[in-house]
Formats: sequence, structure tokens, C-alpha cells
Amino acid sequence: MPAPIAVPMLLRAGLCLCLALACVFVQAHAAPQQGEALPPLQLVAPDRPEDRAYLGLAQQQVVNLGDLAGELFLLEIIGVYCPFCHQQVPTFNALHARLVRAKLDGAVKMLAIASGATEPEIDFLRQHSGYAYPVLRDENYALHKALGEPKTPFTMLVDRQGVVRYAHMGIIQDVDGFFGTIKSLLPQ
Repeated sequence: MPAPIAVPMLLRAGLCLCLALACVFVQAHAAPQQGEALPPLQLVAPDRPEDRAYLGLAQQQVVNLGDLAGELFLLEIIGVYCPFCHQQVPTFNALHARLVRAKLDGAVKMLAIASGATEPEIDFLRQHSGYAYPVLRDENYALHKALGEPKTPFTMLVDRQGVVRYAHMGIIQDVDGFFGTIKSLLPQ
């Protein structure tokens, strides 16, 4: 009789161990949080001349954050087919325009990184969603994986040293508050 009781207990212990390991794996691969340094990121430079000029890039095809003009980078991780990402575009376009009006666009550079997107998909995004700032492709999900595979949209403010100064999963509702956060993170 003791054997039937031991099997369920052994199964429960095994299940608990699997769940504990899964939690460790998820925590080890979580999206970056405020105060954390990003791993070195290699970005595929945009093809459009106006995007290259905005980011201060010459002809290099692969760039790091340190290659970009600016002091603070708004990195928006998006999915081409993410309805929430599409919903956030008008708000972020307005934020981009507000940064330009406040003459902060030299210090703050906005860019979207389209996880899994091909060049035709990015062209589609530009035509139908109207991004006012560069959209970079991450065709093989390398950046997405390096960032812990966050759900989209995932927005970060990152300084020149690669330290995350702000992180937010989902749509940013309080754009005025977010603009204030951006201003507070800029060198005086």
C-alpha cells in the first residue's frame, strides 16, 4: 500500500521542481528593468536617408547605441501585427512632435524596433501606421531575444551608457507624465 502514496508524492515533488525551474528561467530572461544595463545591442541601421540623418549615422549598416546622436534614447519594441503597437503610434507621433517643438529632439532620439519584421513589413508600417520616427528591423529576433523577449509594445528610455532609466510594458496612457519623465532624465 505505501507504493501508491509514494508515486503521487513523487509526481508532486517533480512538478514543484519543474515550476521552480521555470520561474528561475522566466526571471533570468525578463525584460530589462529600470537601473539595469542593457546587453550590447547591434541595431540594423535604417535605409532611409532622413532616418539616418535623424540618428546621426553615416553609411554603417550595423550600429550600437553609442553610434547614435543624442543623450537619451526612447526604444519602443514593437510587433508588426501587434494591435496595441498600432494603437500607440498616434500618441508617440504626437510625443515626437512635442519633443521637436520643445527643441529636445537633438537630445532625445525615438526609434521603434520591429521584432521579426522584414523590410517590406517595415515599409508597410511606415505607409499605413505613419511612424514619424525611424523603425528599425530585427528580422531574426536577435534584439528581441537579447532583451528578454518582452511583450509588445515595450518602451524604454536608455542613456548613452546603455542603462535603462525607464521601462514600461504596454501602451503608455499618461503621455504628459511620460514627457515630464523624459525631461527629468536629460542632463541639465
